[in-house]
Amino acid sequence: MQPNLKIPLYLVAPGERRNDVIAQVNRPTFSLARVPPMNKMCRFISAEALRDRIPQIEKLTRYLSPEFLVELSESCEITEP
Repeated sequence: MQPNLKIPLYLVAPGERRNDVIAQVNRPTFSLARVPPMNKMCRFISAEALRDRIPQIEKLTRYLSPEFLVELSESCEITEP
């Protein structure tokens, strides 16, 4: 763990593991004593969505900014109903 880490983190896993990944990121271990908490820094990308997007972007990768990952990903924060 890097205590001063304040960069966006992207977790890539199979779509069927989405709920497990988000649950792990939201564990108290990763939230307590961290500013910001891990669930605010991490975003989930399904491996399938990334695999589907590669043919569209592979020729442009050197021109891409990291913002395209935000569009492809979803927040790991759990929102209360």
